[in-house]
Amino acid sequence: MVAALALVLCLAITPVLADSSPGGDGGGDLAAAQQALAQAQLQAQQARNQVVEAAAQLDNARAQLAEAQAQLTALQGKITSLDAEVTSDQAEVSLLDGEIQSDKQQLAAFLRASYESGGSETTIEDVVDAQSISAMVAQVNEISHVASAGNVLVNQINAEEEQEQRVLTAATEARSQAQAAEQQEATQEVIIANAEANDAELLAENEATAAEADDQTTTAQNQYDLISEYDSEYADAAEALALAQADGTIFQPIAGPLLTEDTDLTLPSGENAQTIDGFLTGTALAGLGATYMQAEKTYGVSALYLVAHSIEESSWGTSSIAQNDDNLFGYGADDRDPAGDASSFPSFAACILYVAQQVKEKYLTPGGGYYHGPTLRGMNVDYASDPLWASKIAAIARTIPLPGP
Repeated sequence: MVAALALVLCLAITPVLADSSPGGDGGGDLAAAQQALAQAQLQAQQARNQVVEAAAQLDNARAQLAEAQAQLTALQGKITSLDAEVTSDQAEVSLLDGEIQSDKQQLAAFLRASYESGGSETTIEDVVDAQSISAMVAQVNEISHVASAGNVLVNQINAEEEQEQRVLTAATEARSQAQAAEQQEATQEVIIANAEANDAELLAENEATAAEADDQTTTAQNQYDLISEYDSEYADAAEALALAQADGTIFQPIAGPLLTEDTDLTLPSGENAQTIDGFLTGTALAGLGATYMQAEKTYGVSALYLVAHSIEESSWGTSSIAQNDDNLFGYGADDRDPAGDASSFPSFAACILYVAQQVKEKYLTPGGGYYHGPTLRGMNVDYASDPLWASKIAAIARTIPLPGP
């Protein structure tokens, strides 16, 4: 797991032969991760605040919509009541029409009877022919009564028509106002519904932004945790290697089916040139399978280790040192000036064979100047300034296929 973390974080340090000391630059990465985490947390908090604000706006729009709907419901009830009132008024108007028609018929009959009886001339003659003053007064009173009755009918007809008109006007006006109010409320309901839709869309956008910000925070937290774990493991490994270097510790190999930090690198790897070439197809290291196997057979250094080491140090043969100097292992380079101090070779193949010879003599053979056991862990004491170098090489080696049965 340590190797996988280290590979993901790309924190490898250029290895050197002998001239190196434990140490690392993880602190800068940790500070950058802390800053990225703080920024992501701030953005996530701002996004969550926007979500809260948008949710409040949406709640307000929904409350307004509910209020408008309640007002519309009340108004519809009022309109129903006004409709009933208009219906009642129309019934009253119908009755008034009947009364008016009846009064008009009575007036017409009165006038017709008056005309048929001789009209005003007959009335005057009746007054003149009266036998006494009392009879004359009675006749005049009768004439006045008839005239008054006609006036009453006319006035009553006029009053009934005016009342009918007032009732109709009031009912029509109330109905018109209610309909206008209903239309306005319906329009307002649409406006508020539109606002609700806009607020809902804004809320959805803000929620998406907040979710993205949370994802970024999670990513930043994971990166911070990985770097923190790496730094911790780096420090522990550096301390262990420093003690091993000071005490001259020899790390004994541990047998197993997979290449690990404690595998004996002087034993045959089980690889062959065809499998290595198939694995390296399409890379700058393509076609070197036979050379890796020649190095294993000639110098007794695991071809599987050599392939993994060259991939790690040269980025599959694409690093500037590899391209400019045909140096696949950072041979001769140190942390002060890797490119300037790196050795040059006539070809990748020459580099593989030479480095295999040097590794076998100086690192994997008892009595060698940097011997701490024939393993990656033993090589790491003096070979690389990165105390996790051995775990990185082993992790890469475990991804390289072995020949099938």
